[in-house]
Formats: sequence, C-alpha cells, structure tokens
Amino acid sequence: MALSKKWVFLILVLVVVVGLIVAALLAGRIPANTVLKMRIAGPVAEEDWPDLGARFWEGDVTVFRNLLEALDRAQRDEKIVGLSLEVGYVQMGFGKVQELRAKLAEFVASGKFCTAYLESASNLSYYLASACPEVYLTPTSDVTLVGLMGHTTFMRGTLDKLGIYPDLYHIAEYKSARNILTEREYTRAHREVVTDLVTTWQRQLVEGIAAGRGLEPAVVEQLVREGPYLAEEAVEANLIDRLVYWDEYRELLKEKAGGQELNTISVGSYLERSAPTRGRRIALVYASGLIVPGKSGYDPFLGRYMGSDTIAAALRAARKDDSVAAIVFRVDSGGGSALASEIIRREVVLAREEKPVVVSMSDVAGSGGYWIAMSANKIVADPGTITGSIGVVTGKMNIKGFYNLLGITNDYVAPYPNSTLFYEFENFTPAQRQTILRFMRDVYDNFLEGVSNGREMTVEEVHEIAKGRVWLGSEAHELGLVDELGGLERAVEVAKELANIPAEEPVEYKIFPRRKTSWEQFTEWMGVSSRTGTPPRTWLDPTRSPLWREPVLVMMPFEVEPR
Repeated sequence: MALSKKWVFLILVLVVVVGLIVAALLAGRIPANTVLKMRIAGPVAEEDWPDLGARFWEGDVTVFRNLLEALDRAQRDEKIVGLSLEVGYVQMGFGKVQELRAKLAEFVASGKFCTAYLESASNLSYYLASACPEVYLTPTSDVTLVGLMGHTTFMRGTLDKLGIYPDLYHIAEYKSARNILTEREYTRAHREVVTDLVTTWQRQLVEGIAAGRGLEPAVVEQLVREGPYLAEEAVEANLIDRLVYWDEYRELLKEKAGGQELNTISVGSYLERSAPTRGRRIALVYASGLIVPGKSGYDPFLGRYMGSDTIAAALRAARKDDSVAAIVFRVDSGGGSALASEIIRREVVLAREEKPVVVSMSDVAGSGGYWIAMSANKIVADPGTITGSIGVVTGKMNIKGFYNLLGITNDYVAPYPNSTLFYEFENFTPAQRQTILRFMRDVYDNFLEGVSNGREMTVEEVHEIAKGRVWLGSEAHELGLVDELGGLERAVEVAKELANIPAEEPVEYKIFPRRKTSWEQFTEWMGVSSRTGTPPRTWLDPTRSPLWREPVLVMMPFEVEPR
C-alpha cells in the first residue's frame, strides 16, 4: 500500500534528525593519535572579560584555568598522544608561567611527547618553552635570551611642567606607590626592591631553563649573560634542538603521533569534546584586578577591577552552598581601596568559620591583594608571585597651577577647616596633613594586626617584614607570609586535605562569581538593563572612576612586568 505524503514527510524528517544526531556525535569524537595544540599568544588571564565592552576594547583573552584543565585531561586521555606548545608573545606574569611549566612537566612525566615551537624567543617565551623536552625554532629567527630588567616611568617632570603638585603621603619606607608621581628616579628603597625582584626572578629563570635543558645553572647563567643568539648559534648552545619551518614541524608532529595523517585539536575544542572531572565540589572564587567599592567591572583606563560587593557576594554564596566542601580563593591583584579590601577580608573570615578557605596567589597578590588573603586558613603562592607590600598611601593632586596655565581661576567658601581636605586646588594644610597621617596610621595598624592574626605572628614581627616591602612568593614563604609554594592545583590539594577529602578522590570546580549571560552583558553594555549599567559615553567622565575620592589606598608601589 502506498504511503501517504504525510508519512513520507515524517520519515524524511526522522532521517534528517537521526543524521544530524549521528553527525554531531561523530564530530564530537576525538580521533586516535591526536595531538593537543596549545597556542600561547596574547593575554592570559584568570577570568574571561566581564562584559562586552571589555571584549570589544581588549579583544579575546585566554583563561588560564582552561590551559591547566586541558593538560590534566589530556595526560589521562589515551587518544591524546602528545602536545604541541606553540609560543608567541607571552602576556602573563611569572606566577602563571611557573604554574604552566609545572603542569607541562607533569604531562611529560605521563609518558607522552611534548614539543615546543617558537617563531621567535624572548626571555619569558623561551622560559616557558624550555619546559618541553624538545624545542624547535624557525630557521630565520633568533633567541633574545638576554636577562630580565626592571624599569619604572616617573611622571614628576611632566607634572611640574603642567603645574600639578602631587601632595601624596605613604606609611613605611618601602611603600613607594607615590614615587612615580613625586620622584624623577628611584629612591634608595625603591631601587633596592626592584633590584631584589629582578635578581630573584632571574635566578628562577636560569634554574628553570637549566632543569628543562639538562644544563648546569652556571652554564645557563653564562649563556644568558652572552645573549642574544642567532638561530644557528642557539642550536650550538643547546638552547634549541632543531631549526624547522612550520610545514616541517607539522611533518615532525605527524611522525611522533604515528598516524597516517596529523590530527590536532585546540584547547578550546578539546575541552568541549572531552569529559570534565566529576566529584566533590570545590568553590573557585576569583578576585582579579584593582580592588574597588561596589560592583566588579571593566574600565578602559583602569582595566579589570573587582568590586567589594561582587566578591563579598561570591564568597557568601560559596559559603552557603551545601554542595561546596571547601573554597579556593584565587587572587590576582595589586590592591586598591583599603575599605573595599576589608569588606572582602571580612567575608573570608566568615567563610572559614564554616568551611576551609585556601588562597591561591597568581601573578600578584600584593598590598590590598594580600589584605584580602591574609585571613584564609592557608595561603599558597608561586615562587615568582609578587606579594607583601604591606603599607598605605594616600593624598591628592593639586591642579591649581595647571588651571592657572589655562587662565582658569576658582574661588570657594569653606565654613570648617577640613572642608577643603580633598579640594584639588590647594595642598593639605599642616593640620590636615596630621589628620591624613593619623588615618593612614590607623589603616596600617589594622593591616599589621590582620596579618598578625591571620599568620599567627606578633605585630612587631609583621612590622619588620612589612614597611611596604614587596616580596616574591619564594621569599614570602621563608618569612611566613605564605604557607606553601605552588599553583592553583596545589591550593586545591591543600583544600582537599582541610576538608578531609581523600587525595585520590577527584573534585570539580564550582566557579564564583557567576559569569553573566550574553544577554546580561549586552544589556549592561547598552546601559538599559540595570542601575549598574555603564554605557560607553560614561567612560569619558573621570568622576565615574571606581577609586574617585577614595581616601586611603593599599596598592602596589609599582608595576613590574618581567620581559
């Protein structure tokens, strides 16, 4: 009996649906002898951008946790036979690079091959690539392994020309956050700290390269001293294994993979197609960027910032979530508002009363970044993490001279002596200066007391290693400011220990703060969905800065980028 047109149509629809399902399943399969391709080029951050405005302004960003997760899955995946690490311009700090190197070493120990390909090599890119047993370079390129440097740009001369006076103050001699505005060159204390950071990073870089290349540290030290190197010279110095073009490198990968054709998969695709780990839940609470009051967000001039309201709410949510056994608080911040830092720290205290809280320090967790970390059960930092900087800075910029240059005048009526405390057209009076210093001393004393309670040290002991001094993680560990050296995964291991989760039992992350949906990001970008929306037109208004009129800051004394 002939089928009716209705049944024919239904059968065709069914065939199409089944075909689509089968195609999706086949597309999701990972072929045997696949090579995981990890491209490191461009910014690498702890979190994705918070909104469409940031993505529009900054472009794409690689989420650091995804790199670790992909390597963790791949070393247990029988279909992944090796890793191709393709390194371009590295835009992350020493802490993240060291964590990634440690994870690469773990991948190599699993018995799978790991190769690195460099189109060119700088200090940090080569340091990362040297974690792989085999390092390849484009024949016409070079290796600019010349050693690290620290540099600071001082603005005092420019301010003098503009008639702007920086009436700024700090507590503790090493708290030099104001120096870029008040000085023309390094002070003794400022130079001492920068020198210590650079020399310690340099030692860590030399030791890491030596271990990766099977060389003596003294040999690598001499190689760095005599760099840079042309491609052939780098091979002779045993810094590079072979010089190959990209097509030759792909043929090499195919041989190592042992397949008829080369199958590669990117980190993003691999995470989508492979199964995530399941188990007890660990909350992973991110605290990235400048610390400010209010909501987290992004500003083209300040970059990413964390709001005390947002991070405090995230910690509360993790604390009240019965499915969460412990909290790992991932901090990547050079500080900011003292008030906002204390609001976040208070939530850490409340959280640890109910479940373990372990801080994992990323590239930097200094000043306010250390403030929000100091009350956790345990603190874990990478050897190259920038931390410490326990000190305070405040003040104002007197712009009266600049206005005079433009022919603009002003006048005012102030009924009380301190009505002009933060008036931008005159310096602090002697009495106001004493008031400012009194408030700064109170903040500094609270900082010392908080570290004392959190680290089980006397206030006097804390003061001796505080004074605004910046330390690297390896030094902070020796001084007792951090408990252990390691990365995010070591912090998770410590959290599991404190939560009585067996070491061999897998865990899964629950991420806080919750990532906004695409619609929420879009509507906030347009400034029509909520009271916290920030349309682009407001970016030009200086008074909307989250630190506008913030009286006391706990910020890093300078920004150091190893390169």
